[in-house]
Amino acid sequence: MSKEFGRAASGVVTKAELDQRIAARRKPRAELHLTPNGWEATEVKRQIDKDSERRIRHIDERLKAARENFQTGHARALQRGRAKQDFDRGR
Repeated sequence: MSKEFGRAASGVVTKAELDQRIAARRKPRAELHLTPNGWEATEVKRQIDKDSERRIRHIDERLKAARENFQTGHARALQRGRAKQDFDRGR
């Protein structure tokens, strides 16, 4: 017997074996998240929290400024209205 015959005899390929091997392949599992692992995950979460806190402070400052502008504008409008009433009464 030659070496080629021995390889050919042990290496018989069939459609059934092909289908079996294809079915036995490990399939990659789809993950619903793209979160890195290890120290990178901690760093990413820290950065996200930091950005979120900075945005919260920004929004809070803007709302406080808007509230103060509203209150001062409202108070000035009341004073102008009273002044106009007083002026109209004096005529």
